[in-house]
Amino acid sequence: MEQAENHVVRFPGCSKPGESYEAGEAREDARLLAAVAQGDQRALAALYGRRGGLLYSLLVRMLVNEMEAQEVMQDTFLQIWRRARKYDAERSSPVAWMIMVARGLALDRLRARGRQSARLAAYREDLSVLTVESVDGGQGAERSELAAACVAALHGLPEPQGRAIQLAFLCGWTQEEIADAQGEPLGTVKARIRRGLLALRRALKDHHG
Repeated sequence: MEQAENHVVRFPGCSKPGESYEAGEAREDARLLAAVAQGDQRALAALYGRRGGLLYSLLVRMLVNEMEAQEVMQDTFLQIWRRARKYDAERSSPVAWMIMVARGLALDRLRARGRQSARLAAYREDLSVLTVESVDGGQGAERSELAAACVAALHGLPEPQGRAIQLAFLCGWTQEEIADAQGEPLGTVKARIRRGLLALRRALKDHHG
C-alpha cells in the first residue's frame, strides 16, 4: 500500500516545517513591518490586529488609566507607521521593538503627569498663600493709600480674574503654567488677565480722579 503524500498547507504567520512557532510569528511581524515601511496601511492594520492586545495590556498596566492607554495606543501605532524604516532586526525582534515604542510613549505620559501634579500642588500652595494675604492685606496702618487702593481693586475683581492676576504678578507664574494648573485653555487665561488688568486700570484711575 502506497504511503499517502502529506500536503502541508501554511497560512501567513504560520511556521515553516521545522521552524518554531515563535520564530514563525517573528518572521511574520518582520514581514509586516517591512511592508509598513513601504507605506502599506493594510500591513499596519494587520500588525494592530496581531499585537494590539499585547501593547494595550502593557499600556494599561503602566498608566492605570484606560483612556490614557487608548490615546497612547494610537500614538504608538502612529510612531510605528512613521519609524518602521528604522527598525533593525539585528538589534531586537519586531515585537520587542514595538513594545519599546509603546513603553517610551507611556513613560513620556507618566513624566508629563508628574509635572502636571507638581504644578497643581504648587498652584494650590500659592493659592493658599494668596488667601492668607487677602485676609491680612490692607490692615496695617503703615500701608500707603495707593497700595490699599490696589488691594481693594484687586479683591473687587471676579474671582477667576483676580486669581489669575495674583498668580501671574505676585507669584511669578507664566500664563501657560496657570492654564495647565487650572486645566483651562491658554486663551481663556490670557483673556482673564487682560480684562482684569483693564478693570484694575479703571479702578485706579477713578481713585486718582
